[in-house]
Amino acid sequence: MLSIWGSKGNYSYVSARVKAKKSLLISKDNYPKLLLMDLNEIGRFLGETQYKVEMTELATKYDGVNLIELGTSKNLARVFTDILDYSKGDLREMLERYLMRWDVSNIKTVLRGKYYGASAEEIKEDIVAAGKFSDEYFNTLISLEGVDEILKELKNKEGLVIPEEIIAEYNESKTLAPIEDYLDKKYYEDVLECVKCRSKAEGLFKQFLRKEVDVTNLMTLMKLKKEGLSPAKPEKYFIEGGEELDVKTLVGLSKVESMDHLASELSKYSFYAEVKDALEEMKQTGSLSSVSLAMQRHLLKRSEKFSHIYPLSVLPIMDFMLRKKQEVDNIRIIARCKESDLGPDQIKKLLVM
Repeated sequence: MLSIWGSKGNYSYVSARVKAKKSLLISKDNYPKLLLMDLNEIGRFLGETQYKVEMTELATKYDGVNLIELGTSKNLARVFTDILDYSKGDLREMLERYLMRWDVSNIKTVLRGKYYGASAEEIKEDIVAAGKFSDEYFNTLISLEGVDEILKELKNKEGLVIPEEIIAEYNESKTLAPIEDYLDKKYYEDVLECVKCRSKAEGLFKQFLRKEVDVTNLMTLMKLKKEGLSPAKPEKYFIEGGEELDVKTLVGLSKVESMDHLASELSKYSFYAEVKDALEEMKQTGSLSSVSLAMQRHLLKRSEKFSHIYPLSVLPIMDFMLRKKQEVDNIRIIARCKESDLGPDQIKKLLVM
């Protein structure tokens, strides 16, 4: 089927299915109530929502924070793979590439678990099979003895093959950083290449992905400055393909004298208005969390705006996926903070809605 936006795929059908799923998201009105609940009450609340299946299945083995975290993560994985399963044509190809971020995240989780000696059960609890590859595949990786065996196995999977020169860097440095950096860069290279801009909607999707690259690079830059690091080759830390912050610009910004000077330099960019207050807060607290939250909110606003412009395209589907992930993140933040006895006002500052 050729959509009115010029790409082959079942856009109308998937958009309608996603619209129905979006109606099940927890409304903003419910968050003040969640902030006043204890962990057991949050668990019961989730058991009466779209999370019911996962919460019921896992309740025999887990409770408290572990039940909430696993139940919401498993639900997210099921919802995303459902959307991918009933998508077709160019739409499926774009969504598959977009959801590879979960495959990359899971690969890094397995590698880290093996590297640091975590148990198989501990690693499995952190897997969110919301991409192309299944729980069974990741269980296979987890069953292998160590990092070297996992890297050999990945050679059989398209999209996850790690070049020999990167493996050599890992062997030389004895850290996972070269592998993780490669996987992140390869992900964005592949997903940006996949979006062909055959329509205005796809052009906006690509523009959004490039903005994501900007946000990722900006947070990397700020972490380098906060830690006082001035690497000889700062370009190795950044991802190609940003909308406003290309690698050359980022390298230049990495050489500014101080965090205050960097914050001043950022006033030249379109996202500054969204992050200005957070930068001021960072100067007071020394924490980057306010900046990260501000940029996440910026991305959500942008995706929502785009989705309304082209309702029968990849954009509302991507917008739903972002909002679903943010809902899960918010629920998990509330649960963890409740376990740490933080008050509602403190928790509210950490949420993105």
